[in-house]
Amino acid sequence: MFDGWFIIANPASNSGKGKDLIDLVLKMLDSRSIKYKLNLTRKSGDEIGLVELATRSNYKKMLAIGGDGTVQKVVAGIVLQKNIPKEEILFGLIPSGTGNDWARSKQIPVNISKSIDLLVNGTINDQDVGVAKIINGNEMKTRYFVTYSGVGFDSFMLKRIHNYKWLGKLAYLVCAIMNFARYQNIEIKIKTSMNEIETKIFLLGVGICKFTGGGMQLIKSPAGNDGLLNITIAQEFSKFDVVKNFFNLFNGSIFKERKVLTLLDSSAKISSKRGLLLCQGDGEIFGAGKIDYSVIKKGFRYLS
Repeated sequence: MFDGWFIIANPASNSGKGKDLIDLVLKMLDSRSIKYKLNLTRKSGDEIGLVELATRSNYKKMLAIGGDGTVQKVVAGIVLQKNIPKEEILFGLIPSGTGNDWARSKQIPVNISKSIDLLVNGTINDQDVGVAKIINGNEMKTRYFVTYSGVGFDSFMLKRIHNYKWLGKLAYLVCAIMNFARYQNIEIKIKTSMNEIETKIFLLGVGICKFTGGGMQLIKSPAGNDGLLNITIAQEFSKFDVVKNFFNLFNGSIFKERKVLTLLDSSAKISSKRGLLLCQGDGEIFGAGKIDYSVIKKGFRYLS
């Protein structure tokens, strides 16, 4: 069995700057005599097939070079493959995305040398994996997330983020500032094992980790490995409320707002009173419909 890292790298990450970073990472891995096998993605979703290929060949160490989308899809591949028990697979990351929210949540440095250090000296941890089932009529698709999924303003914003990607790390912030005035609250119903709520929302987030959207802090106190989803509901926000709380979305103070409700549960069902809900996860549009959320407790192991 090859004891090195099976690398899954996204050369298109960070607005196309990923290729140069990949070359630099490989040189640094070589200088430290760290064994690896490089695999480049060509399109979104290749990661899942590459994990399947890796585990069929008995690779047990997956190293992603990319952003939150790459992390999400590699972890989805770990969950979906049936070749090796997930408890035997180890995930590592060299962050090279625009937002790097999962890396920020796990305190994985964007400095390449320091993130490579974790591959040798890091601590092994467990994390839950979120599951979002999007139901539209007779059709249902299942998606997985590792940081955050939600409906409302964040999904509205993500449909427009491509126009701002050239701004790099400022893309999410500028996109939010430029588009919040066009957004209308959504009437939803949310049902958990302990609560049933009907309300109008600015956003509703279901999270496992602290950060999303390039640094927004929309999840109050996630454990990340206790089998519980952290649910944040920002209710009945007026335009004034949005302006008043805008930067609180990024500094963690949003939870002081009386219109923000937080819940803990292992599952949640969310539906709209009018039309379909647009759902996003880990910075990617998942689809539209009714959303059933659940969680896979300790769904993968990672180094940090």
